[in-house]
Amino acid sequence: MTQTIKAPSAPKVFQPGSFALRDTWFPLVHTNQIRRRPVRRTVHGEPVVFYRGRDGSVLAADAEPETPSSRRPDSGFLDRTGHYPLIERYGYAWVWYGDPDNASPDLLPCIPHTPQEGLPRRFEATVVYDCTYELVCENLLDLTHADFLHSKLTGDALSEDDVIDVQSTSETVTMIRTAHGRPIPQIQKALARGATTQNVRAVTITYVRSGLCVLHGDFNPGMAMPMIHPTNPESRTRCRVPATFNPKHMPALGRALFPLSAHPVGRQDNWALRKQNANYLDPGRRRPDRADLSSRFDKASLRYRKLYQQLVTRQQAGDFSYLPDADIARDTSEELGINTRP
Repeated sequence: MTQTIKAPSAPKVFQPGSFALRDTWFPLVHTNQIRRRPVRRTVHGEPVVFYRGRDGSVLAADAEPETPSSRRPDSGFLDRTGHYPLIERYGYAWVWYGDPDNASPDLLPCIPHTPQEGLPRRFEATVVYDCTYELVCENLLDLTHADFLHSKLTGDALSEDDVIDVQSTSETVTMIRTAHGRPIPQIQKALARGATTQNVRAVTITYVRSGLCVLHGDFNPGMAMPMIHPTNPESRTRCRVPATFNPKHMPALGRALFPLSAHPVGRQDNWALRKQNANYLDPGRRRPDRADLSSRFDKASLRYRKLYQQLVTRQQAGDFSYLPDADIARDTSEELGINTRP
Protein backbone atom coordinates (compact mmCIF):
# COMPACT_ATOMS: atom_id res chain seq x y z
CA MET A 1 0.00 0.00 0.00
CA THR A 2 1.25 3.49 -0.76
CA GLN A 3 0.26 6.78 0.78
CA THR A 4 0.23 10.24 -0.74
CA ILE A 5 2.01 12.66 1.54
CA LYS A 6 -0.01 15.87 1.74
CA ALA A 7 2.82 18.16 2.80
CA PRO A 8 3.70 20.30 -0.25
CA SER A 9 7.44 20.05 0.23
CA ALA A 10 10.18 18.73 2.45
CA PRO A 11 10.92 20.70 5.64
CA LYS A 12 12.97 23.82 4.92
CA VAL A 13 15.19 23.18 7.92
CA PHE A 14 16.51 19.62 8.08
CA GLN A 15 18.33 18.69 11.29
CA PRO A 16 19.78 15.19 10.99
CA GLY A 17 21.03 13.63 14.18
CA SER A 18 18.81 15.74 16.42
CA PHE A 19 16.23 13.10 17.40
CA ALA A 20 16.33 9.36 18.14
CA LEU A 21 13.40 7.61 16.48
CA ARG A 22 12.40 4.54 18.48
CA ASP A 23 10.16 1.49 18.68
CA THR A 24 11.80 -0.31 15.79
CA TRP A 25 14.07 -3.28 15.05
CA PHE A 26 17.77 -2.63 14.37
CA PRO A 27 19.95 -5.33 12.71
CA LEU A 28 23.03 -4.41 14.73
CA VAL A 29 25.44 -7.26 14.13
CA HIS A 30 25.93 -10.39 12.03
CA THR A 31 25.20 -13.35 14.28
CA ASN A 32 28.28 -15.25 13.07
CA GLN A 33 30.42 -12.53 14.69
CA ILE A 34 29.01 -13.33 18.13
CA ARG A 35 31.22 -16.08 19.54
CA ARG A 36 32.76 -16.69 22.95
CA ARG A 37 33.49 -13.06 23.73
CA PRO A 38 30.78 -10.37 24.01
CA VAL A 39 30.37 -7.95 21.09
CA ARG A 40 29.58 -4.31 21.87
CA ARG A 41 27.46 -2.05 19.69
CA THR A 42 25.62 1.25 20.19
CA VAL A 43 22.21 2.58 19.12
CA HIS A 44 21.60 6.31 19.51
CA GLY A 45 24.24 6.35 22.24
CA GLU A 46 22.72 3.40 24.15
CA PRO A 47 25.10 0.45 24.76
CA VAL A 48 24.11 -2.98 23.44
CA VAL A 49 26.23 -5.99 24.39
CA PHE A 50 25.72 -9.29 22.54
CA TYR A 51 26.77 -12.64 23.95
CA ARG A 52 25.88 -16.31 23.76
CA GLY A 53 23.70 -17.98 26.38
CA ARG A 54 24.47 -21.43 27.72
CA ASP A 55 22.27 -22.97 25.04
CA GLY A 56 24.10 -21.06 22.29
CA SER A 57 21.33 -18.56 21.66
CA VAL A 58 22.17 -14.89 21.13
CA LEU A 59 21.28 -12.49 23.95
CA ALA A 60 21.60 -8.70 24.15
CA ALA A 61 21.79 -6.51 27.25
CA ASP A 62 23.13 -3.10 28.24
CA ALA A 63 26.27 -4.57 29.84
CA GLU A 64 28.26 -7.79 29.98
CA PRO A 65 26.66 -10.64 31.97
CA GLU A 66 29.08 -10.39 34.92
CA THR A 67 28.55 -6.64 35.39
CA PRO A 68 27.05 -5.86 38.83
CA SER A 69 23.75 -4.01 38.82
CA SER A 70 25.35 -0.96 40.45
CA ARG A 71 27.55 -0.47 37.38
CA ARG A 72 24.92 -1.07 34.72
CA PRO A 73 23.49 1.87 32.77
CA ASP A 74 19.92 2.80 33.56
CA SER A 75 18.20 1.66 30.37
CA GLY A 76 14.43 1.74 30.04
CA PHE A 77 14.42 -0.49 26.97
CA LEU A 78 15.17 -3.87 28.58
CA ASP A 79 12.45 -6.48 29.05
CA ARG A 80 11.54 -8.21 32.31
CA THR A 81 14.48 -10.61 31.96
CA GLY A 82 16.97 -7.73 31.75
CA HIS A 83 17.58 -8.13 28.01
CA TYR A 84 16.67 -6.34 24.82
CA PRO A 85 14.00 -8.11 22.77
CA LEU A 86 15.93 -9.92 20.02
CA ILE A 87 15.18 -11.83 16.82
CA GLU A 88 17.72 -13.77 14.72
CA ARG A 89 16.92 -13.53 11.02
CA TYR A 90 18.71 -12.98 7.67
CA GLY A 91 22.02 -13.56 9.46
CA TYR A 92 21.53 -10.65 11.89
CA ALA A 93 20.71 -10.14 15.53
CA TRP A 94 17.83 -7.66 15.43
CA VAL A 95 17.38 -5.64 18.63
CA TRP A 96 14.21 -3.76 19.53
CA TYR A 97 15.03 -0.16 20.49
CA GLY A 98 12.04 1.21 22.38
CA ASP A 99 9.32 0.05 24.73
CA PRO A 100 9.86 -3.74 25.03
CA ASP A 101 6.11 -4.26 25.42
CA ASN A 102 5.66 -2.96 21.87
CA ALA A 103 8.18 -5.38 20.31
CA SER A 104 6.52 -7.57 17.68
CA PRO A 105 7.92 -9.88 14.98
CA ASP A 106 5.22 -8.45 12.71
CA LEU A 107 7.26 -5.22 12.61
CA LEU A 108 10.40 -6.94 11.28
CA PRO A 109 11.00 -6.14 7.58
CA CYS A 110 10.71 -8.85 4.93
CA ILE A 111 13.92 -9.24 2.89
CA PRO A 112 13.09 -11.76 0.15
CA HIS A 113 16.47 -11.82 -1.61
CA THR A 114 18.34 -13.18 1.42
CA PRO A 115 17.88 -16.58 3.14
CA GLN A 116 16.42 -16.33 6.64
CA GLU A 117 19.47 -18.13 8.03
CA GLY A 118 21.77 -15.58 6.37
CA LEU A 119 24.74 -16.01 4.05
CA PRO A 120 28.35 -17.17 4.62
CA ARG A 121 30.69 -14.66 6.21
CA ARG A 122 32.48 -13.95 2.93
CA PHE A 123 29.35 -12.10 1.74
CA GLU A 124 29.47 -9.68 4.67
CA ALA A 125 31.29 -6.39 5.18
CA THR A 126 31.14 -3.65 7.80
CA VAL A 127 31.66 0.02 6.97
CA VAL A 128 31.68 2.96 9.40
CA TYR A 129 30.61 6.45 8.29
CA ASP A 130 31.56 9.71 10.00
CA CYS A 131 28.07 11.17 9.83
CA THR A 132 24.51 10.78 11.02
CA TYR A 133 22.56 7.84 9.64
CA GLU A 134 19.95 10.09 8.01
CA LEU A 135 22.52 11.40 5.51
CA VAL A 136 23.52 7.87 4.49
CA CYS A 137 19.85 6.97 3.92
CA GLU A 138 19.42 10.04 1.73
CA ASN A 139 22.55 9.10 -0.17
CA LEU A 140 21.17 5.64 -0.98
CA LEU A 141 17.84 7.07 -2.10
CA ASP A 142 19.67 9.32 -4.57
CA LEU A 143 21.57 6.74 -6.62
CA THR A 144 22.63 9.38 -9.14
CA HIS A 145 25.55 10.00 -6.77
CA ALA A 146 26.92 6.65 -7.98
CA ASP A 147 27.21 8.07 -11.51
CA PHE A 148 29.98 10.33 -10.24
CA LEU A 149 31.54 8.58 -7.22
CA HIS A 150 31.28 4.94 -8.37
CA SER A 151 31.11 5.21 -12.17
CA LYS A 152 33.68 2.45 -12.81
CA LEU A 153 31.44 -0.01 -10.98
CA THR A 154 27.87 1.13 -11.71
CA GLY A 155 28.28 3.35 -14.79
CA ASP A 156 28.06 7.05 -15.57
CA ALA A 157 25.03 9.28 -16.16
CA LEU A 158 24.75 8.65 -19.93
CA SER A 159 21.64 6.75 -21.04
CA GLU A 160 18.81 6.80 -23.57
CA ASP A 161 16.34 7.53 -20.76
CA ASP A 162 16.46 7.70 -16.98
CA VAL A 163 13.29 7.64 -14.86
CA ILE A 164 12.92 7.89 -11.08
CA ASP A 165 9.73 6.52 -9.47
CA VAL A 166 9.01 7.03 -5.77
CA GLN A 167 6.49 5.17 -3.61
CA SER A 168 5.96 5.50 0.12
CA THR A 169 4.01 4.52 3.19
CA SER A 170 4.08 6.33 6.52
CA GLU A 171 7.22 4.31 7.42
CA THR A 172 9.07 3.51 4.18
CA VAL A 173 10.32 5.16 1.01
CA THR A 174 10.89 3.12 -2.16
CA MET A 175 13.01 4.58 -4.97
CA ILE A 176 12.99 2.80 -8.34
CA ARG A 177 15.42 4.05 -10.98
CA THR A 178 15.03 2.65 -14.50
CA ALA A 179 17.53 3.50 -17.25
CA HIS A 180 18.03 2.07 -20.74
CA GLY A 181 21.05 2.07 -23.02
CA ARG A 182 23.71 2.90 -20.46
CA PRO A 183 27.34 2.20 -21.47
CA ILE A 184 28.79 -0.87 -19.76
CA PRO A 185 30.93 0.30 -16.80
CA GLN A 186 34.58 -0.70 -16.78
CA ILE A 187 34.40 -3.29 -13.99
CA GLN A 188 31.35 -5.03 -15.52
CA LYS A 189 32.65 -5.44 -19.08
CA ALA A 190 33.83 -8.99 -18.45
CA LEU A 191 30.29 -9.91 -17.32
CA ALA A 192 28.49 -8.33 -20.28
CA ARG A 193 29.81 -10.77 -22.94
CA GLY A 194 30.63 -8.24 -25.60
CA ALA A 195 27.60 -5.96 -25.14
CA THR A 196 28.21 -2.22 -25.26
CA THR A 197 25.13 -1.03 -23.38
CA GLN A 198 22.92 -2.33 -20.57
CA ASN A 199 19.56 -1.64 -18.99
CA VAL A 200 19.51 -0.82 -15.29
CA ARG A 201 16.81 -1.14 -12.65
CA ALA A 202 18.03 -0.01 -9.23
CA VAL A 203 15.76 -0.12 -6.18
CA THR A 204 16.23 1.18 -2.64
CA ILE A 205 13.65 0.57 0.09
CA THR A 206 14.39 2.67 3.18
CA TYR A 207 12.76 2.00 6.54
CA VAL A 208 12.75 5.48 8.03
CA ARG A 209 12.69 4.67 11.76
CA SER A 210 15.69 2.34 11.72
CA GLY A 211 17.66 3.49 8.69
CA LEU A 212 17.60 -0.01 7.22
CA CYS A 213 18.01 0.10 3.43
CA VAL A 214 17.25 -2.94 1.28
CA LEU A 215 18.60 -2.69 -2.27
CA HIS A 216 18.59 -4.53 -5.55
CA GLY A 217 20.54 -3.28 -8.56
CA ASP A 218 19.97 -5.25 -11.78
CA PHE A 219 22.47 -4.40 -14.55
CA ASN A 220 21.41 -6.37 -17.63
CA PRO A 221 23.58 -7.67 -19.23
CA GLY A 222 25.92 -7.71 -16.27
CA MET A 223 25.62 -8.29 -12.58
CA ALA A 224 22.67 -8.15 -10.22
CA MET A 225 23.32 -7.01 -6.67
CA PRO A 226 20.79 -7.74 -3.90
CA MET A 227 22.03 -6.08 -0.73
CA ILE A 228 21.08 -5.47 2.90
CA HIS A 229 22.43 -2.12 4.09
CA PRO A 230 21.59 -1.43 7.76
CA THR A 231 22.49 2.14 8.67
CA ASN A 232 22.71 1.87 12.43
CA PRO A 233 22.95 5.22 14.27
CA GLU A 234 25.61 5.36 16.96
CA SER A 235 26.00 9.12 17.40
CA ARG A 236 25.61 12.40 15.52
CA THR A 237 28.99 11.80 13.89
CA ARG A 238 29.03 8.03 13.45
CA CYS A 239 26.90 5.24 12.02
CA ARG A 240 27.79 1.61 11.35
CA VAL A 241 26.77 -0.48 8.33
CA PRO A 242 27.02 -4.29 8.70
CA ALA A 243 26.15 -5.02 5.07
CA THR A 244 25.26 -8.30 3.39
CA PHE A 245 25.73 -8.87 -0.36
CA ASN A 246 24.16 -11.60 -2.47
CA PRO A 247 25.76 -11.12 -5.94
CA LYS A 248 24.10 -12.74 -8.94
CA HIS A 249 25.02 -13.40 -12.59
CA MET A 250 28.77 -13.49 -12.04
CA PRO A 251 31.42 -16.22 -11.59
CA ALA A 252 31.95 -17.77 -8.17
CA LEU A 253 35.23 -15.89 -7.73
CA GLY A 254 33.50 -12.61 -8.51
CA ARG A 255 30.75 -13.40 -6.02
CA ALA A 256 33.31 -14.09 -3.32
CA LEU A 257 35.38 -10.96 -4.04
CA PHE A 258 32.58 -8.45 -4.60
CA PRO A 259 31.88 -7.72 -0.90
CA LEU A 260 35.45 -6.38 -0.68
CA SER A 261 34.28 -3.45 -2.82
CA ALA A 262 32.30 -2.17 0.17
CA HIS A 263 35.42 -0.60 1.66
CA PRO A 264 36.62 1.54 -1.29
CA VAL A 265 33.01 2.47 -2.12
CA GLY A 266 32.40 3.34 1.53
CA ARG A 267 35.49 5.56 1.62
CA GLN A 268 34.28 7.42 -1.46
CA ASP A 269 30.87 8.03 0.11
CA ASN A 270 32.35 8.96 3.47
CA TRP A 271 34.56 11.57 1.84
CA ALA A 272 31.44 13.50 0.81
CA LEU A 273 29.17 12.65 3.74
CA ARG A 274 31.69 13.66 6.41
CA LYS A 275 31.83 17.19 5.00
CA GLN A 276 28.07 17.36 4.56
CA ASN A 277 27.56 16.25 8.16
CA ALA A 278 29.80 19.01 9.47
CA ASN A 279 27.76 21.60 7.58
CA TYR A 280 24.55 20.43 9.27
CA LEU A 281 25.94 20.04 12.79
CA ASP A 282 28.07 23.19 13.00
CA PRO A 283 25.79 26.24 13.48
CA GLY A 284 28.57 28.46 12.17
CA ARG A 285 28.40 26.78 8.76
CA ARG A 286 24.63 26.93 8.38
CA ARG A 287 22.91 29.71 6.49
CA PRO A 288 19.28 30.09 7.63
CA ASP A 289 18.47 32.18 4.56
CA ARG A 290 19.49 29.42 2.14
CA ALA A 291 17.54 26.18 1.74
CA ASP A 292 19.17 22.97 0.51
CA LEU A 293 19.32 22.69 -3.26
CA SER A 294 17.65 19.78 -5.06
CA SER A 295 16.88 18.44 -8.53
CA ARG A 296 14.26 16.12 -10.01
CA PHE A 297 16.47 13.19 -9.03
CA ASP A 298 16.10 14.15 -5.34
CA LYS A 299 12.41 13.24 -5.22
CA ALA A 300 13.00 10.19 -3.02
CA SER A 301 15.32 12.07 -0.66
CA LEU A 302 12.78 14.86 -0.24
CA ARG A 303 10.06 12.31 0.45
CA TYR A 304 12.34 10.75 3.06
CA ARG A 305 12.76 14.11 4.79
CA LYS A 306 9.01 14.63 4.96
CA LEU A 307 8.35 11.18 6.42
CA TYR A 308 11.24 11.55 8.85
CA GLN A 309 9.91 14.88 10.11
CA GLN A 310 6.38 13.50 10.42
CA LEU A 311 7.68 10.61 12.55
CA VAL A 312 9.73 13.00 14.70
CA THR A 313 6.68 15.21 15.27
CA ARG A 314 4.52 12.23 16.26
CA GLN A 315 7.13 10.78 18.61
CA GLN A 316 7.81 14.14 20.23
CA ALA A 317 4.10 14.12 21.09
CA GLY A 318 4.43 10.64 22.63
CA ASP A 319 2.95 8.67 19.72
CA PHE A 320 5.20 5.71 18.87
CA SER A 321 2.54 3.66 17.09
CA TYR A 322 2.52 2.48 13.48
CA LEU A 323 -0.19 3.80 11.17
CA PRO A 324 -2.43 1.29 9.33
CA ASP A 325 -0.59 1.75 6.02
CA ALA A 326 2.89 1.01 7.45
CA ASP A 327 2.94 -2.64 6.29
CA ILE A 328 6.52 -3.12 7.50
CA ALA A 329 6.53 -6.90 6.99
CA ARG A 330 5.06 -6.84 3.47
CA ASP A 331 6.54 -9.02 0.75
CA THR A 332 8.80 -6.67 -1.23
CA SER A 333 9.74 -9.14 -3.99
CA GLU A 334 7.85 -7.22 -6.67
CA GLU A 335 9.13 -3.82 -5.53
CA LEU A 336 12.71 -5.05 -5.57
CA GLY A 337 12.31 -6.89 -8.87
CA ILE A 338 13.54 -10.23 -7.53
CA ASN A 339 13.85 -13.11 -10.04
CA THR A 340 12.53 -11.07 -12.96
CA ARG A 341 15.53 -11.61 -15.25
CA PRO A 342 15.08 -14.55 -17.70
